[in-house]
Amino acid sequence: MQVTRIKRDSIAYLLIVGFCILMLAWAIPIYTPAYPGYGASAALVPIVAVSVMLFMACLSLMFIGVSSYLKKPMPVEEREFPEDLEGGGGFTQVGRINLPHLARIMIPCVLLVVAIEYIGYVLASFAFLMILQYAIGSRKWLQSIVVSIILTAVLYIVMRYGFGVPVPGPQIFE
Repeated sequence: MQVTRIKRDSIAYLLIVGFCILMLAWAIPIYTPAYPGYGASAALVPIVAVSVMLFMACLSLMFIGVSSYLKKPMPVEEREFPEDLEGGGGFTQVGRINLPHLARIMIPCVLLVVAIEYIGYVLASFAFLMILQYAIGSRKWLQSIVVSIILTAVLYIVMRYGFGVPVPGPQIFE
């Protein structure tokens, strides 16, 4: 039995829906700390993020279901894998992972999580944004510094004063 992109995508969307339901019904309520009575609840951001993922997966499933129910023909590039097409047409990078590119993005993310505990949110996020901008090809240092300072400051102000939650790690300004 040959698996088409539609079948593969449907299975993936169903797994995402199941994961989201599991997160909303079990993991988020169990593993978030109790609401302290001020600021935003610790569960707010995970609930919003998982709800958006659930909505998008359900929307995609609905699109696939309606298309198959109405027998609406989908373009061959959307229903078959590129390597299965005659003549090798279609977008050939679908399903292929560029490991060096993935590492350039994921390593700074992992380092950010570790660095927050030692040097604090402000310095770690500034360094993270600088490294990330360099990894994606930005070589304008002044622009990178300004963007990193502004984004770090905005996120700090939103978290600390907008949501009323303390930022993780050692603090510079307190």
